[in-house]
Amino acid sequence: MNREEIKLRLLLNLLTEFSERYDEILKLNQELIKKLEEEAKIDPLTGLPNRKALQDEIIKQINRIRRKANETLCLGILDLDNFKLINDTYGHIEGDKVLKDVANVLRRHLRSYDILGRWGGDEFIIGIVDCEYIKKPEKCKQCPVYYRIVADIRAIGQRYGINLGASLGTVKIPLEAEDFESAIKIADRRLYIAKDLGKHMIVNDIIEKELKEKGLIP
Repeated sequence: MNREEIKLRLLLNLLTEFSERYDEILKLNQELIKKLEEEAKIDPLTGLPNRKALQDEIIKQINRIRRKANETLCLGILDLDNFKLINDTYGHIEGDKVLKDVANVLRRHLRSYDILGRWGGDEFIIGIVDCEYIKKPEKCKQCPVYYRIVADIRAIGQRYGINLGASLGTVKIPLEAEDFESAIKIADRRLYIAKDLGKHMIVNDIIEKELKEKGLIP
């Protein structure tokens, strides 16, 4: 093998090695980008989907419902009651622990295909896909899922000697809203009705109607 052939062989080896390293680096970059994209959708404290991820998932579910008849979504905004007392009395580190515990409570009471995430602060989004109670007024009014969740949240508060609870405003999709903005607006309005009336309660379409009939809300 002459000098030129040796040079050519070395050059080919270098090119082969460079190509292999390039493919390896490209794969690592793609994996890193995917990991960063996934992390960008997760709330770092609770490990739940964050606000952006929730919005994307809710819109996805609404689009699915539009394509398929007889499918529903009961969407709710849940806000902790008296959570500020935890922070004020025990500090924000304990407050963070409580938020993690509440996130775990919500995980236990919702199914893997339901919607769950942290909306911000001490607010969470829960969405029950094809809820069995949505067309059963008496069951829907009492919302067994809500009361099971609240029982566990109260147990967390008892550890601190604080009346921790949760208010919930809900909306039925597509029965009351057919797009993301309208759904959130209705759920948010009902959440603040619950807050204004003393907290520790759920307000859905049935309860809102009863409150209006009693003259308790306009």
